[in-house]
Amino acid sequence: MSDAADASPEPRIVADTHCHTGEGCLHHPDEEAVYFIDIPPADLYRYDPAEGAHERVLDAEGAIGGFTIQGDGDLLLFRDEGRIQPWSPGSGLGDPVVEGIDGKGEFRFNDVIADPRGRVYAGLMHGTDPVEHPGALYRLDTDGSLTRLETDLPIPNGMGFTPDRRELYFTETVEGYVYRYDYDQATGDLSNREVFLDTDDVTGNPDGMTVDAEGHVWSAFWDGNRLARYTPAGEEVDRVEFPARKVSCVTFGGADYGTAYVTTALGPGEGEPGTREEEGSGAGALFAVDLGVGGVPEFRSRVEY
Repeated sequence: MSDAADASPEPRIVADTHCHTGEGCLHHPDEEAVYFIDIPPADLYRYDPAEGAHERVLDAEGAIGGFTIQGDGDLLLFRDEGRIQPWSPGSGLGDPVVEGIDGKGEFRFNDVIADPRGRVYAGLMHGTDPVEHPGALYRLDTDGSLTRLETDLPIPNGMGFTPDRRELYFTETVEGYVYRYDYDQATGDLSNREVFLDTDDVTGNPDGMTVDAEGHVWSAFWDGNRLARYTPAGEEVDRVEFPARKVSCVTFGGADYGTAYVTTALGPGEGEPGTREEEGSGAGALFAVDLGVGGVPEFRSRVEY
């Protein structure tokens, strides 16, 4: 591994939340702000780097597992029971795009990502026992229709596209794999799944992820205290340690996408949250860190409603 992480500034807390399961951080370029969620209480937070301040902008019922930014700037929230619902700062929650998925009342969406055409790939997991009741990967097309792409996935998690937009990385947390699919931008189809990364021999489990401007993968490790950077060949070349055991999501933000924002969790799982004495002095907070490399803008969803 390189010593780039050693030369970088230490991660710093920018929003001292105490999130049960901080997740889903995304930079909103229209607002120059970072949104993130606390999954079980369905809390949505907004962090303003210019002001150095954060606020909870939504306290909903149920759960929010992830969100995308729509073309018009609204957020599209992926929620419990397979519900998909828009939200905007001005008008709040809108009518659901998808009311729910039949037979999935005990499930919720987890991580999601928009693709270059405005579709969304979304993982669905069981709320309390994902191993006994494995989830699935869905694609939400721009007309609001849902297609199930994969099954038997205990905890479907972080995703990211290769720079050439020909492949999609996809994380399954329980088994500890990051897969790589061939991705057809014209149709949204995924094929030829292969194991990009097997984390069985390292501490923690891969959770959220992103792809940086050089095409390397950054994976957040739940119960692993760190981010780790991997080449397109799957070789670890860098890592950054955090004062939180459960590192859950990473995204790039700022005007030049030069700052990484990282969520953490008090956890554990879906039960009662732990404490900072148990989980680390920064558990449940949003961090910013200079990783020595920048990122690229995330794609926006363009789902009609």
